[in-house]
Amino acid sequence: MPVYDFEVLQGDNVISTETSVALDSSRAAWPKVVNLANKLDLPGCRIRVREQGETIILIGAIAARRYPDLAYCA
Repeated sequence: MPVYDFEVLQGDNVISTETSVALDSSRAAWPKVVNLANKLDLPGCRIRVREQGETIILIGAIAARRYPDLAYCA
């Protein structure tokens, strides 16, 4: 099972991390991204998801909240 790292960024600073989250696939990361976005009140936050050190998702928190079903459109 692949593992993913979730990071919340504000500007260039990482303000929160959750590492080694085991998920079935990268598509399973999207609901977690939306959940993180819904908890953020700080301006200018982005959420980055990495798999084996490579960024696979990088999105602003507002955009993630606006498109909670985005992963299912692809």
